[in-house]
Amino acid sequence: MKKVLTFLAAAAILMTGCNKNNQDVIKPSDDPSTNPSEEPAKPSDEPSAEPATIEKVVKTAYIEAVCDWPEENDWKAVKIGETRWEFEYDEYGRVLKLKNTDKTNSYIFDYDDDFKGCDVITEDDDEIVKYRLELNDKFLCTKMTNNTEDPAVVWTYEYDADGYQTKASKDGAAKTEYAIQNGNIFTWSRDGNRFKEHKYNSTDNVADLHTSYSEDAGLSRLFYETGLFGRSSAKVCTEAKWQDRDSKATYEYEFDEATGGIIHETKYYAGDFDFEVNFEVAKKTFKK
Repeated sequence: MKKVLTFLAAAAILMTGCNKNNQDVIKPSDDPSTNPSEEPAKPSDEPSAEPATIEKVVKTAYIEAVCDWPEENDWKAVKIGETRWEFEYDEYGRVLKLKNTDKTNSYIFDYDDDFKGCDVITEDDDEIVKYRLELNDKFLCTKMTNNTEDPAVVWTYEYDADGYQTKASKDGAAKTEYAIQNGNIFTWSRDGNRFKEHKYNSTDNVADLHTSYSEDAGLSRLFYETGLFGRSSAKVCTEAKWQDRDSKATYEYEFDEATGGIIHETKYYAGDFDFEVNFEVAKKTFKK
């Protein structure tokens, strides 16, 4: 372009030199681009491109309520009161913070600039990395270094093409594997020799709640609820049972009328109340 302009300028000078007496001089006031009497160009009628967005139902808070376990099961560490966690997201729906409203020790997810890694720190001490996560191109954690244990423990995770977790290994040894059927967790294994089976109803799990997850993958449910460790089952889990036991866990739910998301989950084991979890859900718009 610069070469073209230089050529045109040179040509103009040459023509001026040959026709000094006959040249037409355009005065500034005659230049349409500077003439105030001319109306300014109208803006284009074409709409400006808007960023693509998607609306989805997300959990805005997770509340773990009292677990009413009998005294003979005190090894389960009876929980008193409730712990409420609030989820904070960025404009793309990525979790930024898990705010504990009962304590100041909230988790903060400090992502690398390229979003291929994340340091999980706390407000109490942001110099200590509690967990170091390595993320794949689908924004799922493939490796987690748990620095809360001494020595630190390294977990690795594998996923299928749809984003469901299929395997979790601790320091290189497989600890649990998932079998997925029709978008639901059919079984998960414990050390490869015990399997927990699950049943579902026809209700869509619209808020991506992890009512069914492997307890042997080195993660609390709270971390599963971030979505960084794979998708939850597409439908709502109603029953979970070890193949080698007669007793089973059953679940009951309450749903939000506006969104269809679960707002209350109650678990029973062998017919007795085990625990309950509350959620708040809402529709939010995120960038694609």
